[in-house]
Amino acid sequence: MSEQLTKGEKTILRELMNIGQRVPTSQLANNLGQAEERVISILNSLASRNLVEIISREIVSYKITEEGQEYAETGLPEVRLFNAVKSLGGVASFDDASAQSGMDHKTKGIAMNWARKNHWLQILKEDDATVLRSLVDAPESDVSDVLEQVASGKGTLSKSMSDALRQALERNLVSEVITKKFETEIIESEVAEVEQLLAVDSGGIGNLTPEILTTGAWRNKSFRPYNVDIVPAYANYGKKHPYAEFNDWLREIMIGLGFTEWFGPYVETEFWGHDTLFVPQDHVSREVQDQFRVAAPFDHGHIRDRKYYKAVKAVHENGGTTGSKGWDWPYSEEVATRLCLRPHTTPVSMRYLYEHRESPQKMFIIDRNFRSETLSATHGQEFDQCEGIIMDKGLTLRDLLGYLTSICNAVGIKKLKFKPGQFPFTEPSVETFGKHEKLGWIELGGSGIFRPEVTLPLGIEDTVLAWGIGSGRLYMAAMGINDIRDLFSRDLNWLRRSHFVR
Repeated sequence: MSEQLTKGEKTILRELMNIGQRVPTSQLANNLGQAEERVISILNSLASRNLVEIISREIVSYKITEEGQEYAETGLPEVRLFNAVKSLGGVASFDDASAQSGMDHKTKGIAMNWARKNHWLQILKEDDATVLRSLVDAPESDVSDVLEQVASGKGTLSKSMSDALRQALERNLVSEVITKKFETEIIESEVAEVEQLLAVDSGGIGNLTPEILTTGAWRNKSFRPYNVDIVPAYANYGKKHPYAEFNDWLREIMIGLGFTEWFGPYVETEFWGHDTLFVPQDHVSREVQDQFRVAAPFDHGHIRDRKYYKAVKAVHENGGTTGSKGWDWPYSEEVATRLCLRPHTTPVSMRYLYEHRESPQKMFIIDRNFRSETLSATHGQEFDQCEGIIMDKGLTLRDLLGYLTSICNAVGIKKLKFKPGQFPFTEPSVETFGKHEKLGWIELGGSGIFRPEVTLPLGIEDTVLAWGIGSGRLYMAAMGINDIRDLFSRDLNWLRRSHFVR
């Protein structure tokens, strides 16, 4: 081989020849008293010349999060809630059990959710109160053992705890740490070539400095070759967040389809958030474990249009003039005026229809919503939704499916499924699923045709198509993102290296 070696390359190859076997790059760097990053850089140069082989291994370990550390010290919320119910005789109201367990407002909802999923507690409704009944003698959860072991510094866990570990990861109680380890060795067939290269004097100039130029020391000297194939260090530059850029593109698509963009408040009364959508006032979606209530500085809002309020009230109680029987239940203004963080963008659609009651209309909004969800790869407590409505005469379900297909195809999702769904405010109702390369079929959102109980109180008789698609899930399916939590990650390495390509 006519190429010469640099001083650094010779040093590393000599050490590898002395060791005579595969060695971790960290040990090689330690032996040479050099930084591992510099050693790996030189090894990459040697690997490009087919002199050495670099083998990488990923080591997975786990560390406990702040929330997980709290539960490791005080106990899992579902265990504390169950023990509180048990101490109160096996049957207790949700409020009494929560007070007995000493949990805060946020943790109560988490405890209720997991105690129900684990089949420890039965949830009943008695006299407008939520009552909990114990179903087992004692709670059994390996998640507590996972937290205890990870908190004690045990980075790896046995396979028998895989299910509990998966749950702890989904609940963000522990996080996965992936460490890359590199090993290297001289390629066996190239040992003779390396010996020849080490025997050649490489006295040429490697680094051209101002002193060498000014003194003329470069004259009659050879220059060592440079490897132009080495990948340079990654350069960080200012750019828009890739998910924000995706949402901007989605807006361009909607505007291109002839829609008008609209906006609405984050804090809503339940009148706009639920009642105008014909959601019963005792529906589970209004419970504290499913939506965020606002308690300060105000916990209730005001009804400004009493005429519209009375029409909505009549629809709930007896169907009003819609021909429906309603919910056959007394309607409460106290519930209607409660404040909450909007759990979906559909109240924005209702506010738009309230101001635009004549056909035709096409409106959309892409904005943030809030739900008391358990964090997982496909669920977040904050999420963006692409909401849209179309109002006109003679519209059908076929038109709705056509628009949903156009939007999803425009962002690169080609495989779609439509299944019958059930929502209080639409009939018929449709659930849309998109094919994700790794997660499989994921739910993108719900849609349907607004029921007469929703539109007739506004005096609207024409058909109104409506849908709400999670733009975060659109982004996941279109761009191959595997975890929805990455959309809001504060990991600078991910943010700097991730990009959105239209």
